[in-house]
Amino acid sequence: MTTTPPVGAGALGVGDDGTFRIRFDRTLRHPLPAVWAALTDPAKFSVWMPGCQIEPRVGGDVRYDFGDEGAATGEVVALRAADDADPTAELEHTWRWEGLPVSTVTWRLEPTDGGTRLVLTHREVGREPATDFAVGWHVILDSLDRYAADRPADDVWDAYEALAEHYARA
Repeated sequence: MTTTPPVGAGALGVGDDGTFRIRFDRTLRHPLPAVWAALTDPAKFSVWMPGCQIEPRVGGDVRYDFGDEGAATGEVVALRAADDADPTAELEHTWRWEGLPVSTVTWRLEPTDGGTRLVLTHREVGREPATDFAVGWHVILDSLDRYAADRPADDVWDAYEALAEHYARA
């Protein structure tokens, strides 16, 4: 039996660097500056990721608080806004989840004719937690897209069970 992957699904597997990873490659119909601001402006980030923070500077604190599910903390290790010399933007931070080795998350944005290509890679993550993390990243990216479109994201977690089933098979 084959099933259609959810819209915007990511992939789990071994990357070019030989480490296990989660990778999402999405095209958002929003201009890169708007997506970058949603990710790096603390006031905007806190709207679509309530209770979470990314301090937009190298060495800045990162915190994703998922309530009873737990929290990930980290530190910004790279931050580069788009400019005339390089139209891409990148934010990279560590990811520390209690009981697991530290891993790395990279948000890469590049302009496209219709908006922004966003590639999120979470690498050096174990296979078992990757399934749960992939569900979380999927919902987070859906929330970002809705925020940038000025649409409510209250229902993005409603797809949790279907997403969990999909990523468990991935």
